[in-house]
Amino acid sequence: MQKQPLSDIPPGKLPPRKRTTSRYSRRMRTYMYVFLLFILLAAGVLAYGFSYFQSTIQAPLMNFFHPVGRGNDEPAPDYSAITGRPWNILLLGSDNDNKYSFPALLTQVMMVVHVDPDNNSVSMISIPRDSWVYMSLNGGMHKIDQAFLFGASPHSSFDDGVRAARQTIEQDYGITIDRYAWVGLSGFASVIDTLGGVDIDVTHPIVDDSYPDDTRANPNDPFAVKRLYLVPGPQHLNGLEALEYVRSRHADLVGDIGRTNRQQEVLQALKKKLTVPNIIDHFQQLITDMAGKVYTDMSPQEILAFANFGRTLPSSAIQHVTLGPGTGNQDYGQLAQVYDPSINAEQSVVLPQCNNIGPLFANIFGGFVNCNVSGGF
Repeated sequence: MQKQPLSDIPPGKLPPRKRTTSRYSRRMRTYMYVFLLFILLAAGVLAYGFSYFQSTIQAPLMNFFHPVGRGNDEPAPDYSAITGRPWNILLLGSDNDNKYSFPALLTQVMMVVHVDPDNNSVSMISIPRDSWVYMSLNGGMHKIDQAFLFGASPHSSFDDGVRAARQTIEQDYGITIDRYAWVGLSGFASVIDTLGGVDIDVTHPIVDDSYPDDTRANPNDPFAVKRLYLVPGPQHLNGLEALEYVRSRHADLVGDIGRTNRQQEVLQALKKKLTVPNIIDHFQQLITDMAGKVYTDMSPQEILAFANFGRTLPSSAIQHVTLGPGTGNQDYGQLAQVYDPSINAEQSVVLPQCNNIGPLFANIFGGFVNCNVSGGF
């Protein structure tokens, strides 16, 4: 079944509501890798000068530009220089393969990237999709991956989905979001292949007896599964293999946390591929790979500015945090079982620990951060 583009979906024509059962839990959540490529791939064009950017680069990048306002009274955004202030960018990764239809999508990835150009630092905060939080949109507790769906569904509106996800992060975690980027699953493997694959050191065998085999091998069977096995040691992964490596949930004893570590490995491997010659040689193909799979309210000028900043940033300047289980004051979430009335069933969730998240965020974002994921319950 061919996927409908967002613009072709008539208002009010929603697909049947899907239950957030185990089939959702099989989905990959780090489509932010495609977005990382998106904000860095243009770095090499700086060598060509402004006129080349205007004629050859800006027009393709404008295809990804999709502003989503907060309201009629919101001041117009400033799309000039990125220096002089820190930025909080919300990355949303959604399933958009043949199994689901817009807007009935979960945000399998929710990550806040705090970029501080003046201090040459980046903090990447991964919020587990199973985080159990309050959503003011419907006045109840839900998994955070449903925020986009609850916003988008009533009026079949992508913009409302972005607003709901952004509002949930801001209200529950007490931080302001400056920009967003939405990334879909399709195209991930193509981007990796275009860049010639990635090199990963697999630390332990990756074994998954129920890996979803629904991307290339069985495009007409969205519920197909297969046995996945990757041997430990240095591996050169093509696009499909890299997708399997970051997507599998059953390959780690610690579930999502182990998968998050694998996803961060691929993130670093992708960064190494983003050399100036590699970007210039494959720019047009990369644009094609991402067409219809990336939307953001960052302007082409901001993309270039962030690209130039990120291209030279050492790995030591990038902090990775996952708001999941830990020890002591680094315990940011506890695994639990709760009853979810929206599906009339028990759910495996992560209970955010605001007593530890608050001080962490105050250190990253500065000042007092009011983390309250229970909505006063």
